[in-house]
Amino acid sequence: MKDVVLLTHKGCPICPVVRSFWEDLQKDCDFSYKHVEVYSPEGLQLLRKYGIRSVPTTLIDQKVEFIGVPDREKALAKINCTNHK
Repeated sequence: MKDVVLLTHKGCPICPVVRSFWEDLQKDCDFSYKHVEVYSPEGLQLLRKYGIRSVPTTLIDQKVEFIGVPDREKALAKINCTNHK
């Protein structure tokens, strides 16, 4: 199972769109999902570890895969989702 972590900031206007994107995909696809605020202790650790400079940023299996709004087909491929609608 793929592990998706979305890093966002509460002041980001695009972040809620991407958060909804991953939450909606999770309804049809089997992957673990976690949303992390960048200024939380965990978020700050991830910023340092991956050199993240922009949000929203999506990590999949501990690798930066998307910055900004993900392309749906590419996201489905990255999480190996074949049963999407």
